[in-house]
Amino acid sequence: MKLTEHFTLEEFTRSTTANRLKIDNSVPADLMPNVQLTAIKLEFVRKTLGKQIIITSGYRCPALNSKVGGVSTSAHTKGLAVDFKSSFGTPKEICQRLIDTGVQFDKLIQEHNQWVHIGFSPTHNRQIVLTAIKQGGKTVYLSGLK
Repeated sequence: MKLTEHFTLEEFTRSTTANRLKIDNSVPADLMPNVQLTAIKLEFVRKTLGKQIIITSGYRCPALNSKVGGVSTSAHTKGLAVDFKSSFGTPKEICQRLIDTGVQFDKLIQEHNQWVHIGFSPTHNRQIVLTAIKQGGKTVYLSGLK
């Protein structure tokens, strides 16, 4: 199912972990407006970067979110966040571009310099910017881009 010009529902729900563990990662009907909103916002991100976006993690049902180590309050479980990569540049370069061009987001995270997490809010985008790093085997979130 096509959500927008460049994004499909399949991209938002695809998960090798869900497939391997036989977890149904279908988006409930009540969360479809959130997924649609996220797809629309991602179109703007894609246009800003001028490059394709590859979603590596989108919607996660609570069971899948738990299996991948996500927090129970994750915006992924509400259909309001995605992790992605782009040939635009490194995750830090992507984040800096989105900040510099005034893209509206709730939370933007440079994740271990491997991918970008971007979350949206239907009502109030807080413009939180974080960098995730490993310290002592645990993920630590630092304020800003590092």
